[in-house]
Amino acid sequence: MPITSAHDLIDGIATRAVPLARSRYCYLFPHLAEDLLAGCVTGTTPRQTCDRLRAFELASRVPLSRMPVLQMRLPAAYTYFGQFMNHDISAPSGDVVTQAGWTPVAGVIGTADPPGLDRNRRAAPEIILENLANEHEAPLTLASLYGEGPDSADPEVRALYEADGKRFRLGQTRREAEQVFTDLLIDPGRVVHATGAPDLPRAGRKALIADRRNDENLILSQLHLALMLLHNKAVAALEPQVPDPARCFAEARGLVTRHYHWLILHDYLPRLLSPSVLSGSLARRPVRLAEAGRVPLEFTTAAFRFGHSMVGSAYDFNANFGLNGRISDEGATLEDLFAFTSRNNMQSDAAATLALPDHWVIDWARMTRLLPPRPSGTPRPFGSAERIDLTFARDMLNLVGSSDVAVHGSILFRNLMRGFHRRIPLGQRLAVEYSVAPLDEDEMRAALPEDGPPGAGEPGLRETAAALGFLRETPAWLYFLCESRLRENGERVGATASHIIADTITGLIRLNPDSLLNRDGGRWHPRDSVLGGSEGAGLTTLRKLLLFAVRGADGPG
Repeated sequence: MPITSAHDLIDGIATRAVPLARSRYCYLFPHLAEDLLAGCVTGTTPRQTCDRLRAFELASRVPLSRMPVLQMRLPAAYTYFGQFMNHDISAPSGDVVTQAGWTPVAGVIGTADPPGLDRNRRAAPEIILENLANEHEAPLTLASLYGEGPDSADPEVRALYEADGKRFRLGQTRREAEQVFTDLLIDPGRVVHATGAPDLPRAGRKALIADRRNDENLILSQLHLALMLLHNKAVAALEPQVPDPARCFAEARGLVTRHYHWLILHDYLPRLLSPSVLSGSLARRPVRLAEAGRVPLEFTTAAFRFGHSMVGSAYDFNANFGLNGRISDEGATLEDLFAFTSRNNMQSDAAATLALPDHWVIDWARMTRLLPPRPSGTPRPFGSAERIDLTFARDMLNLVGSSDVAVHGSILFRNLMRGFHRRIPLGQRLAVEYSVAPLDEDEMRAALPEDGPPGAGEPGLRETAAALGFLRETPAWLYFLCESRLRENGERVGATASHIIADTITGLIRLNPDSLLNRDGGRWHPRDSVLGGSEGAGLTTLRKLLLFAVRGADGPG
């Protein structure tokens, strides 16, 4: 794939022309999308449903303080591993509608009331699928890490690699002058530095990586770096037996990809999917996808967008920013994590300093640890993912995407509108397709934040949802958050979304002939790998893999 740049994206949608020879999206349930009123509340026109979505979003802007923000028994790193996976699966490009006489609705996704939008009608499914392409020709194969490899015809992709054609190029962190800390009333002697730690290579406010969306925030950036380090370690382990550079690179990539697939199937999904879906083997799940490499819109537009709710306001990031932090014991804030990126110039005015300050290197031991239980009602320290529901971290609405909430609507509205214009069926209808009992109106009401006290003025979200008909018929993304809250206490994804996620991910892996499930009869295990041999059973968890990858390049502990 070519370089995917966050600068070319509007709320995750590439605005350049649809590239040739890329994969297309699909529908898991095409017969539902073909319904003229797919995604519309019964008795309404598309325009009326669109107006209801806007009304619901306006009601959601009232502070949702009556639903407490709760944390999961899940390390925070899994939130960002899911974001990395999403970027490795889907890189949308092109307009949803381009035929004459239609307003291009890709812009709808980023705006609350886009100029010229005809809200009386939407594109037909075939128009959507024809004009929306996925820049990943083979999703879930680490194209977001490797691009087309060191032999790519694209000089930007070739520049990601060392001259040996095997290893990733790496950058290096920088050390701030002591005066910087003194000016901030911080004792420089208290600061812990990761002297000489690697960083992503950067130039001209760009991270030199295959998918520049992975420099959107600092945790994701450091996770991408860890996988680059893992690849370089795979090369070092393999090259004594594989002297040919091209073959060594290919075997190292294959090895890293098998580890990646293992973590997805045996660590990530088992921690997040509903137990009812996990009751059968994911590896032996029947393939529902009709064609290799085609990502369902029900997945990328609704079911796999729960991670927005898991983002925390602050993180126990390293010895400087976290519990008992040397600089701050309030953690690394979400705003900081977006500021320390190439796009935001590392909070520096000088292009020469476009490198991560070494006191901000992530400590993966902190970000992957499982925190102990806390007494009932006591907030857990800021080291865990937040529960999957309709609460969002402070600043989340403004920081995600490229627009401010007043002009373009919150991330809640953008997600709802994306589903509406891509004709995603309502949540209850998708539940029926999987023989899952849909949430009833009382359950939906309970899953939403509580309305304000009597006489508080504006109607609350529950009252608004009831008036708009969204308790009976709920947009899929919103339904999936409520299903998680009610059926899984926000600790896991609900059954309907879990089925869609499992069908998509296992299908993409199973239909790839070089994947973990299709090599060596599907019997490969991390203990068979040349990586992490001293780890006993091998690199079987995200924690083990990340700590192994950065060993020798650890951040402030």
